[in-house]
Amino acid sequence: MKNNFLKLWGMPILLAFVSLFGLIAALLGDGLWDVLGWLTLSIPLFLIIKHYLK
Repeated sequence: MKNNFLKLWGMPILLAFVSLFGLIAALLGDGLWDVLGWLTLSIPLFLIIKHYLK
């Protein structure tokens, strides 16, 4: 059961945490934090485009 749960929800949960970190970093920091926020928020977009073009 645990293997099926992680297989189904592992990537969406990981992308949610990456997006949350990116949003918090972009809102609270300056300089390097803005860059980290921009990069982490672009990861889900990159994956969406990659799977769309597949």
